[in-house]
Amino acid sequence: MLMKKFSIKITDPNSKKEINFNEKTGHKFFNDIPDLFIEDGNSLTKTQSDFYNDVKFPNYDDVEDFGSLLDKSRKSIFGKKLDDEIPMGSNILEAGCGTGQMSIALSRYARQVYGIDLSKGSLIEAKKFIDSNNINSVHLFRMNIFKLFFEENTFDIVISNGVLHHTYDPKLAFSKLVHVLKPGGIIVIGLYHKYGRTIQKVRQNLIKIFGDNFKFLDQRFRERISYKKKYAWFLDQYKNPSETTHTYSEVLNWFKDENIEFLSSIPFDFNNEKKLFKKRKAKNNFEIFFDEISLALNSRQISEGGFFVMIGRKIK
Repeated sequence: MLMKKFSIKITDPNSKKEINFNEKTGHKFFNDIPDLFIEDGNSLTKTQSDFYNDVKFPNYDDVEDFGSLLDKSRKSIFGKKLDDEIPMGSNILEAGCGTGQMSIALSRYARQVYGIDLSKGSLIEAKKFIDSNNINSVHLFRMNIFKLFFEENTFDIVISNGVLHHTYDPKLAFSKLVHVLKPGGIIVIGLYHKYGRTIQKVRQNLIKIFGDNFKFLDQRFRERISYKKKYAWFLDQYKNPSETTHTYSEVLNWFKDENIEFLSSIPFDFNNEKKLFKKRKAKNNFEIFFDEISLALNSRQISEGGFFVMIGRKIK
């Protein structure tokens, strides 16, 4: 099959040879999506792949076309800031793109977005929307974060939001993403927070002990949203095969180990008036301790399951 030309090289990590999709390469396709998945020797990777084939998170129930998706994205302060601050013409990698909503929302302004995910089901949902809206700047691949088909120093921006904490080794996964980020490029990672996740952990344990009927403890199930959205949220938050939690200080150490300059964090540096990609001074252990502990009782953290974002720049 003929493939559109990419602005980056797609290289087999085993043979180190560039893949030409206009020739017979031995790689499979599903729904015109290249399947470049390689096993990494850990059973959790396949388990998560199978799990998210069912979840398909997030779905397109409330999204009719590209315009409504863009409206939805820009109602999120985080989504709006990303769209406003990522330069025109950037090559972007979204690692763990799911159904592709963030990748698609960022695909304007001559940007080229490469979305990878383990889940065939989620990628198929993304491809349907991309095709029906004639979007040419989003490229989907089934791919393993631990076995990337991209060369070193490829991307201007790397985003992985809500993904690394479901892998068997989040720090190693982070390192793999840094490897394909250009010097001077920006990396954005969203993770479950150790303390912000406290109430969610309590709910998880109560549901595990007393059964699924206790899901009423989560206000998401009292909201006026579709059954599909509630179902996907329930599976993702309460039935996920594996999750880890992390702290600001821990990720700062990841940054130091990988030569990443800290820029900012949500919610620790959050301010509507400030830019995500503008450098702030990292907090020391004493300063951040009380901020992190307070997330356990933060209403927004409780409603969203406990989450934080760290943003850094690869030092040249």
